[in-house]
Amino acid sequence: MKALATIANGLDARMLRDVLALEGLHVKLAAASADARQGGAVTLLIEDDEFARGQALLARWMAEHPAPASDTAPPPQAE
Repeated sequence: MKALATIANGLDARMLRDVLALEGLHVKLAAASADARQGGAVTLLIEDDEFARGQALLARWMAEHPAPASDTAPPPQAE
């Protein structure tokens, strides 16, 4: 299995797993690295032979469903 993406929180990770499952992909959830896990991050794992298709579907889904403006960090302030 390969790491497809690390998602900031478990709820979003489960939702994306389900979106990919609707497309016939087999995705598992795993705890992210120790640093990312402190923030609640979860890694999506996918079978090696489904990795390229999973990347394409995830990229398409992310483009069609951008994060709300409140979820984005503001640009750094010029001094």
